[in-house]
Amino acid sequence: MEIHHKPKSWHGWRDFLKEFGTIVLGVSVALAAEQGVEWVHNLARAAEARAGIREEIARNLSYMNTRQTTEDCNGKRMSEVEGLIAAASTGRLPQEAFWIGSPMNFLMVDGKYKTAVQSGAASLFDNVEQALYSDIYTHFAIYTQGEADEEQAWSDLRTLDDHPLSTPTLDWQLRSAMQKARTARFSIWRTRQLVLGHAKEIGVAPAPQFKLPLIPTCLPLHTTHAEVEKLHAQAGTDAPIP
Repeated sequence: MEIHHKPKSWHGWRDFLKEFGTIVLGVSVALAAEQGVEWVHNLARAAEARAGIREEIARNLSYMNTRQTTEDCNGKRMSEVEGLIAAASTGRLPQEAFWIGSPMNFLMVDGKYKTAVQSGAASLFDNVEQALYSDIYTHFAIYTQGEADEEQAWSDLRTLDDHPLSTPTLDWQLRSAMQKARTARFSIWRTRQLVLGHAKEIGVAPAPQFKLPLIPTCLPLHTTHAEVEKLHAQAGTDAPIP
C-alpha cells in the first residue's frame, strides 16, 4: 500500500515569505561563495603576472645599466672615428690597420608583459599600475629602436675599416652616420633615465649588472681583425665579429 504525502501547504503570506527568503538566502550564499572563489583566483593571477612583469623590468634595467658602464669607451671611440672621418676627407686617412667595432647593445625583453596583457591578467591591475607598466614598456621599445638605429649607424662607420678612397659622397655618408650614431646614443641615454624614474615609482630596482667578457669599443683603435678574433676566443664570445 502506497502512502502519498501531500506537499506542505503555506499558511498565509508569512510562511510563503519565510520559505521564499530561505531560497533567496541560499542562492545568495552560493553566488557569494562563487564570487569569492573567483576573487581569490584573480588575486593569484594578478600577483603572478605582477611578479613576472617586475622581474622582467628589473632584468631590462640591468641590461641598460650594463650598457651604461661602456659609455666612456663609446664616447672615446666616437671621438676617434670623428678624427678618422676628418682625415679621410682630406685624403690623409692612416693606412695602418684599425678596428672600429660598435657599442654593446642588449635586446629588451617583453614576453612576460605581453603574456599578461594577452591573457587579460594585466587588466586586473588598477588603472595607475597598468599605465605605469605601459609607459615603461613603451620606453623599452624606444630603447630597442635606438639600439637598432645605432647599430646601423656604426655599421656605416665601419666602412673606414677598409680604408676607402675619399670622395665627397663618402664624406657626407660618414658624417651623416656619425650624426645618427650620436642621436641614437642620446635617445638610449635619455630613455634609460625615464625608465629608471618610472621603475622607482613602482619600487622596482635593477637586477645586478653582469661583467662583460669583452667591450669592443674599449679595445685600442689600432687593433687588427686577427687580434680581435683572438680576444673573442679568449673571452669565450662566439658572436660573429662585425
